[in-house]
This record gives sequence, structure tokens and C-alpha cells, in this order.
Amino acid sequence: MFNNIPQSRMVIYLLIAGMLPIALLIANFVTKNDEIEQLERNLQKIQVIAMQREQKQALNLIVREHFKGSDPLYIDKHLETLTFITPELENLRVLLNNTYFAGDEIVRQRFNYLTGSENRLLFVEGAVQNYPYFKETIANLARSVEVSLEDLKKILSLIEGVEINGNKPEKNRPQFIITDFKLDKKEATKDNFVFVLNLKLLKREFL
Repeated sequence: MFNNIPQSRMVIYLLIAGMLPIALLIANFVTKNDEIEQLERNLQKIQVIAMQREQKQALNLIVREHFKGSDPLYIDKHLETLTFITPELENLRVLLNNTYFAGDEIVRQRFNYLTGSENRLLFVEGAVQNYPYFKETIANLARSVEVSLEDLKKILSLIEGVEINGNKPEKNRPQFIITDFKLDKKEATKDNFVFVLNLKLLKREFL
């Protein structure tokens, strides 16, 4: 059968047959090389994930240590005791103490509103959720309150734990996360801005 094949074609066949094992070796090398590169990429991904997990754990540890031993009565002591719109309140007090004050009932009602419990922060806390290293609860304002711009800075300073325009947070603050915040402008004069504030907090205490 081979006698019928021309010699030149036979040489080509022999060269192809001789190169076939080399081609198979090259293909096998390329496949193995791709597998190694894929393995290296997977290892790099694993290293990145492990590093991110370590960083997250380190950050969680820092947060836990920072808020550990927080005051469970922080809201009661520092937020629910605040009095708002002091400039207007002082003006009303001067007016009411004036011997010539005619006794306007609207003025007296406004004074009583600002000095009474109706315009104080009053949080209603929901069920406590317990986790391995902390517990948390949602604290809702029972009713909206009227505040000035300075009052708002004081409130946010106490909640966020940062100094805002001279307003400083108190010590042993739990971790607060504002989950809902609504601020509507009620009225504005040359010297006074009044807003209606409503908010919701996530309070987290670390064990």
C-alpha cells in the first residue's frame, strides 16, 4: 500500500507523524499552564478575601472596644433632658415677667409648651435583639419636637459622638445609627429658625 504513495508525500506524512507527539506535549503544557494560572488567580482571590476578613475583624474589635461599657441610660440622661429653642424661651420669660404684660394666653401656652414635657425628646425603645458580642434596639421618637438650628447641632453631636460648632458629645455613648431622619422648617425670622424634628435610632451596646 505504501508503495503507491509518492516519496515526497511520504516524507510529509512522516514529518507530521513525528511532530504529533510534540504538538500533544505543547497542548498539554498550555493546558497545565492555564490551570496553574487559574490556580494562582484563585489563591490571590482567597488572599484578598482573607485580608478583607482580617481587616473587618480588626475594625469590629476596635468598635467593640470603643463602645464597650457604654451607659445604658445615655438617652435618658443626655438626650431626653434637653430644652430647645432657648432664645425664644428667654424672650417669652421676659415678657411674662413684665409687670405690664397683659396676659396673652397664646404667649403663655407657647411658654408652657417650650418648658414642659411636650417639646422634649422622648424615645420609645423596641424589643432588644441579642447577638454574640452586642445587643441592639430601635429607639423611635414618641412625637416630633420643635428645635432651633443650634439645638439640632447639639442633638447630632450627642448622637454622632463628634464636636459640632462647640457642642461636644458626652462620654460612654452607645453606638447610634440614625435610620430615619425628618426635618421640616416651621418658621424663620431674622434671628430664629424653627424646625420640626422626627428621627429613629438604632442603639447598639457592646458586651
